[in-house]
Amino acid sequence: MAELKTARCRMEFYDVGAIVWTLRKCVWWVPNFTVEKYAAELAELDAQMRRGIPFVAHSSRHLVDLRRPKHP
Repeated sequence: MAELKTARCRMEFYDVGAIVWTLRKCVWWVPNFTVEKYAAELAELDAQMRRGIPFVAHSSRHLVDLRRPKHP
């Protein structure tokens, strides 16, 4: 039996530090991420969040459950 489950997750960030922490842990989201390289974008996000507007991101997760057939 094979089964596929998909989830679409919404993430809201209210702090630029949380974004930096997440991007450092999930290195595949923004390869070669550094604060220095994205300083201007992070400053814009910080100003946006200080106005009370969170940064919203979405991600998809897939779970594939496969079973090897039993040998006769």
